[in-house]
Amino acid sequence: MKVMQTATSINIQTFVRLMDIVKTVYDLTAQIHAGRISTYGALALALGDIRASRAVGRILNLNPTPIIVPCHRVVYSDGKIGGYKDGVEKKIALLSKENVRIKDEKIVDFEKLLFKEFKTIFPLKRLRREQKMLADQVILEDSFKKIESVGGVDVAYSNNMAFGAYVIFDHDGKILEEHVIKTKVKFPYIPTYLTYREYPIIEKLIRKGKSSLTVLMVDGNGILHPFRMGIATHVGLKLKLSTIGVAKNLLCGELKKMPSIGNFSPVTLKKEVIGYGYRSTKYKPIYISPGDKISFETAAKIIKHFCKARIPEPLRRAHHLAAMIRKENS
Repeated sequence: MKVMQTATSINIQTFVRLMDIVKTVYDLTAQIHAGRISTYGALALALGDIRASRAVGRILNLNPTPIIVPCHRVVYSDGKIGGYKDGVEKKIALLSKENVRIKDEKIVDFEKLLFKEFKTIFPLKRLRREQKMLADQVILEDSFKKIESVGGVDVAYSNNMAFGAYVIFDHDGKILEEHVIKTKVKFPYIPTYLTYREYPIIEKLIRKGKSSLTVLMVDGNGILHPFRMGIATHVGLKLKLSTIGVAKNLLCGELKKMPSIGNFSPVTLKKEVIGYGYRSTKYKPIYISPGDKISFETAAKIIKHFCKARIPEPLRRAHHLAAMIRKENS
């Protein structure tokens, strides 16, 4: 693969390009020559991270211009044909017309025909560098003395449309504000890169708020992340907010033991505590971690105070609103 740019700083024009992963996948796929094949994994590596393999598959399945963007030339890494939106028989016919031989739905001479010479700027590698740089700026100390208000933000999806909701509660549990938004998204879900999918939506929602905000809960992780840079941390750093990440599933690390109801249990990664599992009900725990400008202790205290059900109320209400606006627009 050829690197087109090597600059470490990301200007606005380049950042826009990095964020449009869908277009990038189509541009990379268009580089695969007739008579050659490539794989979902090879395209993911051209993006900069093998974690993107599933996202590549989803993007190609929605390809609006087959043939022009030759997604029929993309197969599984074991040489099997894989799926195609117009059917496997159509995919075989297109490949056969390009003199690619197929036997028992597998590519003959797979290694010989494999195309990996993509011209790319490795967008995910560049975004990962940004995450690592920002992680050094995280402050795990409270930036406030009194908790006056707590917000919750969540995003629901339908294909390429996002439906976001933002709710602000006072400390006693009264709703002060509610805001919703709908917008198109160009960045797919890729594990450990959620921030680049949701941050633009969250930023627009937060800008709508008029009440003073002490702490923001984000549906996602804070420092409970392989690179200590979950979406809650990213939002906190970029918007200068005290944030808490609240996730429904464990992204990384090890939960030492299942916590009893009303209690916490640490999540460790390489012997370091990066978050806690918390069970507010009989159901499975949620996973909390500080985002930025808040301590572990205060984050846990706030979560416990607002948990009337499995999910703390600001996030539960935001989730309900996001789901409602998605349903209204479906």
